[in-house]
Amino acid sequence: MNPIRMIKRAVNRLRSEARVNGIVLPIDRSVLSPRMELTLAAGRYERRERALSARIIRPGDVVLELGAGLGFLSSYLRKFTGAGKIVCVEANPNLIPYISRVHALNGIDGIELLNGVVVPRADGAASIPFYCRRDFWASSLDPSSPFESVVSVGVLSFPDILDRHRPDVLVMDIEGGELELLTAASAGSIRAAVIETHPGHYGPDGLRAIEANFARLGFVEDAAGRDRDVRTFVRPR
Repeated sequence: MNPIRMIKRAVNRLRSEARVNGIVLPIDRSVLSPRMELTLAAGRYERRERALSARIIRPGDVVLELGAGLGFLSSYLRKFTGAGKIVCVEANPNLIPYISRVHALNGIDGIELLNGVVVPRADGAASIPFYCRRDFWASSLDPSSPFESVVSVGVLSFPDILDRHRPDVLVMDIEGGELELLTAASAGSIRAAVIETHPGHYGPDGLRAIEANFARLGFVEDAAGRDRDVRTFVRPR
């Protein structure tokens, strides 16, 4: 294990916070696994999403973030870009208090935080099981790998969110849930999307389906906005 990273983790524990790209994240070991702490100590948490999202956002853009995680990316975009309102959705209810704490610690406002699972159509069940894992980034709708607990999470309609908030930019990291979500009938007002794909969940056929659905919704890939599994799609106007 990297000794420098271990030292930085120890320092973070002593001061009870990590600092990543100008954002303060409290060290709460009930939320952060040891692996997550090491990632924060390395200073590389969500570095691809951060760089590619900041690249595409224009002054005043309404940003919809699906998969808010620790609240890092929304804090960074609000603090260091010209983004207007940011709407954050996080499925894991255990992370909601932590995200709110991160926003408060960093003096962040102009963010609406929602707890729920976003689905492509406004029909079906009112709630859905969500499988929580120790490394929170592995929590998902997929029960096929070991999990610590299962919670029932309310369903949020993607069309309703689009109608209510009229986002310009979509940022999405939802551990494979993007495959189903992108079957939605419309992308509303969204002109650009930054998405982390998860080929380990759905393989090359799933990637092709994602690409096909973006094309159906009127988007093309921005080749300059790609870094490994994080990809940018834009809709020409």
